Amino acid sequence: MAIHNICVFCGSNSGLDPKYAAKTVALGQYLAENDYQLVYGGGDHGLMGKVATATLDAGGRVIGIIPRFLVERGLALKNVTTFIETKTMNERKEKMLHLADAFIVLPGGFGTFEEFLQMLSWSQMDIHQKPIALYNIDGFYDPMVTMMKMSTKMGFAPTENLDLFIDGKTLPEIFTGFQTFKHVLPPKYTN
Repeated sequence: MAIHNICVFCGSNSGLDPKYAAKTVALGQYLAENDYQLVYGGGDHGLMGKVATATLDAGGRVIGIIPRFLVERGLALKNVTTFIETKTMNERKEKMLHLADAFIVLPGGFGTFEEFLQMLSWSQMDIHQKPIALYNIDGFYDPMVTMMKMSTKMGFAPTENLDLFIDGKTLPEIFTGFQTFKHVLPPKYTN
């Protein structure tokens, strides 16, 4: 499957270490320079605002999808290429899933974790077959990957589910992983 639209999940905060913002800006520039359209959560704060602004500043296209209650709080970046306002958070994620060809998960908080795990869960249930990559900057997601490996070791998930996402430390790792990704639907109930 050709990848044109990449959904990025990331924090509405920038984190304490400036490396997260720097890598986020570099990702936005990379998307624009390689003719990928960014799909993201529509916010203007934190890493969300940085990835969108960097993509736009580099001449790229951005689809921002944000629920009305966040627009009302003044958290939307409205000067994107396409601005979509939704009623709920769930509608937002459904639109992101529909529009995206692949997903990149930058560091973030609980909402970012939830978005990653929902897309991963939907992949395991064959609701979609799209590649998902953790952008595991300086090992940010190592504890989560360890927990997922423990889940498979203890028989709560098939080991093959670990192949449903890419654990990428660099952009080349992620985009090489996208090119070679093959969605495999393992048996959900293994014991």
